[in-house]
Amino acid sequence: MKPRTRPFRLLLTGLAAVLAAVAGVPAAGAPPDRPTYSNPLMSDIAQAFSDAGLIRAKDGAWYSYATNTSLTRENADNHGPQHLIPMVRSTDLVHWTFLGDAFSEANHPQWAGWPQKGYWAPDVRYVDGEYYMYYSAPGSTSLDAAIGLATAPTPAGPWTDVGHPVVNFVKDSVVMEIDPMMFIDDDGTKYLYYGSFRSGGIHVVRLTADGKNTVGESTQVVSGERGEGAWVAKRGPWYYLFYSGYGCCMGTDGGGGYPVLAGRSTSPTGPFLDENGVSLTSDQPGGTIVNSFNGNSLNATGHNAVTVDRSGQDWNLVNSDIRADRTWGGRPQSMDRLDWVGGWPTVRAGQWTSDTPQPAPAAAWNVGSSFDSSDLTAWRTIAGQWSSNDGYVASDSASSLLVNRTSGPADYRVEADLRTSAGKAGLVFGYRSARNYAVAYLDPERRTLRVEQRVGGRIVSTSERPLYQGFRYDTWHSVTVEVRDGRATIQVAPSIGDNALASVDVQLAKGLAGPAQIGVTGTAQADNVGMTKLYQPVTHKVPDPHTGKLLTGFSDEFNAQDGAWQWTGANQGQVANGQLNWDMQSTNLKTGATLLLRDAPAGDFTVETKVSLPFEGSTGNARAGLIAQASGTQSLQLAPTRTNAVRQTFLWPGSDPSPWPEAIQVGPSADTMWLRLRHTTRDGQHLFQAATSLDGKHWQWGSYWYLPDGPLKIGLISMGGTGPAAHFDYLRTYES
Repeated sequence: MKPRTRPFRLLLTGLAAVLAAVAGVPAAGAPPDRPTYSNPLMSDIAQAFSDAGLIRAKDGAWYSYATNTSLTRENADNHGPQHLIPMVRSTDLVHWTFLGDAFSEANHPQWAGWPQKGYWAPDVRYVDGEYYMYYSAPGSTSLDAAIGLATAPTPAGPWTDVGHPVVNFVKDSVVMEIDPMMFIDDDGTKYLYYGSFRSGGIHVVRLTADGKNTVGESTQVVSGERGEGAWVAKRGPWYYLFYSGYGCCMGTDGGGGYPVLAGRSTSPTGPFLDENGVSLTSDQPGGTIVNSFNGNSLNATGHNAVTVDRSGQDWNLVNSDIRADRTWGGRPQSMDRLDWVGGWPTVRAGQWTSDTPQPAPAAAWNVGSSFDSSDLTAWRTIAGQWSSNDGYVASDSASSLLVNRTSGPADYRVEADLRTSAGKAGLVFGYRSARNYAVAYLDPERRTLRVEQRVGGRIVSTSERPLYQGFRYDTWHSVTVEVRDGRATIQVAPSIGDNALASVDVQLAKGLAGPAQIGVTGTAQADNVGMTKLYQPVTHKVPDPHTGKLLTGFSDEFNAQDGAWQWTGANQGQVANGQLNWDMQSTNLKTGATLLLRDAPAGDFTVETKVSLPFEGSTGNARAGLIAQASGTQSLQLAPTRTNAVRQTFLWPGSDPSPWPEAIQVGPSADTMWLRLRHTTRDGQHLFQAATSLDGKHWQWGSYWYLPDGPLKIGLISMGGTGPAAHFDYLRTYES
């Protein structure tokens, strides 16, 4: 929003307003046309929009950017040109307008060559007056990649590459240099997260102050062969690392789980632990499930990005696949509410991605303006002189005060973009009169975010937090205030939705709580000043599935031989001391591995086992656990599985010998663990949900998957590699 770039913004805003008027899309700050939305998003302009980056920009709108794509199915069917990082814009996160491509032959990165296979997984940030776009550029082979950076004066470009990779090509690197995500910590330090499913996993490296080069060695934060698509958010003392697991795309045998998992740390460089206290870099890595396939029409719902609406509610955007359409695989965008329950993120309180109409994000302020005209009739000048030009308001006096004429709700969120080149710039909230109000200042003299409360013309309370050395007060920063039950949380960030660079929490003085007005004060320039009713947080997840009475006829404690079992090959197990002991088979389902099966009960049921399989000494994809089978080619395995240097627990559709790429992570692994498969029916098919436990009491429920209608078998497996024997304590089946 520098003055020299404002004409482009006005042109873009004007064009968007015209398009919005034609298409019925609301302008920024206007009431939405529809109270609901449905996934997938933007299907009118982009049926293929994967690995998306997302930013709330300084014109008040959201912008999203995707990996190179055909964009539409028609274009793909006609073998049309690829879009090289397509850009789209929305004022409500529901209706989107296509803006064009970030790269073309005219401005492509010279160091990456042209023509290029494409550019992947863009991540866009606002950094001191410019927009930064980090992206991946594949090399000459599938094993090579690098991370580049382009900058622009506006979120729609034009983009200019910095002329060199930020993270260079490393031939046959153990870390694949893809899926970048830049994060600015509250001390001003910039970090870059990147990596994928190779043995090096996901890494983080420090960036130089200008964000254009790396400093020192990188640090691994997620185990190898575990995930990709990092996204980091800080809440309170915790840094949350989101990432996506196996199954990014529709598979031949099923697959397409692509769960989003998370860990948290008190440092941006880790170690990140899941809710069980298991490190994401252990050889049996953890991961708390944020989103996974829930059995509806959309699967492969991963590679997430997080933003916030005007009410303060977080939203999680993912790419997805339409499960019934295996011929396409375009990976359109989907979006759902992101809740924080018990200190952990979860999509829709644990219901995960929706495919039915949902309440839309809060896209409009109850009170406020983007100042795209010089009309200030909705505002009242209390002191000083204020002018609206070039798309923002400005004053030249420290005592200046501009207040909106309308009061908002009692619990509210206020947001504004502020900058100053001389003196303090303040966001006013809780305004009752010129003698009674609160203000959040960006204070260059004190180098702080400072909150003052005035009652009866006197300052009755002050609180402040330091801003890092080098903080640019003369470039736009976003200041937000959330007031709930008379308590206010004030934050400053590079842009709305980014990590807070400072945060202050205060109890509002008597008389300042409740419905009030907002405004701006000081020697300030201000934009996008608005107030919205504060969101109501979700505080509980949906209940875990319930197990009913034990079905003894479909269970076995392994105290004696049970004639209900059927070996598909030679009997390989030995029952002794209340356990089934079963040597690991090197074969798998496609090469004739023996299974231990029995008939499944009719109706809904949950089958459970306790299994021990030492990780040390195993090889290949050694695994042991549960299986549900509809036929020789239609089955689901749930098993802790060795994948090279780590072991992970997968829900594994089909008979592929390797879990890559279709198996779905469902929880942490351990040498001894408990497994459950819960069976229901939907749409005339068998539907299973997987769960894991480290103690047999606390269960982490994960992905669903289908098997076709017909007779079912349930049972056990021990196969896929070599190593120690698996030990099963029981198989128990319960009513669901």
